[in-house]
Amino acid sequence: MLRHHKILIILMVVVFLAVLVFYSPRFLLYSTDHKKSDAIIILLGPDFKARKKEANELINEGMANYLIIPAYHKAYVSSKNEKGQSLLPVLYAPKNKENSASYPNFYEDTHIELIEAKKVMVDYGIKSAIFVSSPYHMRRIKLIAMKIFDFKKNDFYFVPTPYEKAPVNFLELSLSDWKKVRREYGKMIWFLIYFKWSEYIN
Repeated sequence: MLRHHKILIILMVVVFLAVLVFYSPRFLLYSTDHKKSDAIIILLGPDFKARKKEANELINEGMANYLIIPAYHKAYVSSKNEKGQSLLPVLYAPKNKENSASYPNFYEDTHIELIEAKKVMVDYGIKSAIFVSSPYHMRRIKLIAMKIFDFKKNDFYFVPTPYEKAPVNFLELSLSDWKKVRREYGKMIWFLIYFKWSEYIN
């Protein structure tokens, strides 16, 4: 009888893990509806062109006046020329290396980017923003943003670029897709660990 219970428990654990794996890609694909905001914030990554394309389209649609790329310490404001084309003049010059903030080595890049984005938003009095990144990155961006920004005083929206492939069907994921998914969960777990650790030592 005891042996049957052990087998049942093992089967339940296997089924539970299988369900987690099956739904793991879908969970990462976080997105929200979006409204006209003060700024669009692009997070850096391997397929930056796809993210930038989506951000530019949002700007051209009039969804924001500012475009912020925190990894480059740059911000732009949209305007129109005589032909009606959108322009993005530089507003926020890159920081000198001497003035760059230093962060602990264990800080993940996206965490640093969002901290820098907050600095730019404070400088320009920006109260609302649309975050643009790769589809699989959006859940992690939301997780980090909730630890950095005040969601009660500011409005934030999360828009993944549609120009980067991110399948959700279990059978459609390639080996490289699974590597992306695995990497995202690893980064989220790591962020939660060092964030809690930072709170503890402070």
